[in-house]
Amino acid sequence: MRTTCLTVAIPYVNAAPHLGYAYELVEGDIYARARRSCGDRVRFLGGTDDYSLKNVLAAQAAGVSTSVFVDANAKHFEQLADPLGLSFDDYIRTSIDRRHAPAVERLWRACAANGDLYTQNFEGDYCVGCEQFYAPGELVKGYCPEHGTPVERVAEKKWLFRLSAYRDQIEALISSGRLIVSPEPFKQEVLAFVRRGLEDISVSRSATRARGWGLAVPDDQSQVIYVWFDALANYISALGFGDIESSNYREWWVESDERVHVIGKGILRFHAVYWPAFLASAGQPSPTRIQVHPLHHRRWRQAVEVDW
Repeated sequence: MRTTCLTVAIPYVNAAPHLGYAYELVEGDIYARARRSCGDRVRFLGGTDDYSLKNVLAAQAAGVSTSVFVDANAKHFEQLADPLGLSFDDYIRTSIDRRHAPAVERLWRACAANGDLYTQNFEGDYCVGCEQFYAPGELVKGYCPEHGTPVERVAEKKWLFRLSAYRDQIEALISSGRLIVSPEPFKQEVLAFVRRGLEDISVSRSATRARGWGLAVPDDQSQVIYVWFDALANYISALGFGDIESSNYREWWVESDERVHVIGKGILRFHAVYWPAFLASAGQPSPTRIQVHPLHHRRWRQAVEVDW
């Protein structure tokens, strides 16, 4: 009997759910049910990404506290399970689930112990919508290539992760098929990105700019952990990674036959490059498959055939 750990991306809760995210949920659920029908053991995980700066700014615009705003919006996402008939085995909210913070801290400390985290004064062009820094060559006439909106110039002390050290490892992982990125055009997109060279990436922001919303960097209260380092960890925090003796983590991640993430194309880089690098730094197994669909969570786009 094969085992499959299956996840969908956890969405920001700065607004109500959109049709594109429902597409992803249903796609993931179809795969979960298909594997179960074949006799596989499946653990299907969903959740919400609560520690986004987008959530902070949306709450500010609404004139309410971030925690109140996030709680209200997160309920709309959680309630999608019933009308969509989703067969989740687990569900995690990153701001309130007690499993999450210890797991993020363990992952951070493991990367630090491996020498992959360091501080530096950092300056770059940041899109709040993407929660991502862009290199100048990636911008389109100075605007975010994803949203078409102006970027924010940010200069502050940050913790950086040595992503540059993992170029060859990530390329080999994907090229060999040990990490399947499907459909094929998305695999080629990731490989092209990796082969251009990887730069070290920011994995924190100042607590002041985050308005205090987020998980504090271990031993550095002036910084909170960057939302993508925090959010990606949900896939293993829900399995008890924060407990070094967790049998769930061993069974459903380390020893699982498949570790599958179903995601939209807009977050491919985070899942197929950053996430495997974080895991490698921490001495943990990578996903085995990144299944990409062509829809954004923010808006509906024409679907294409899904190649599993």
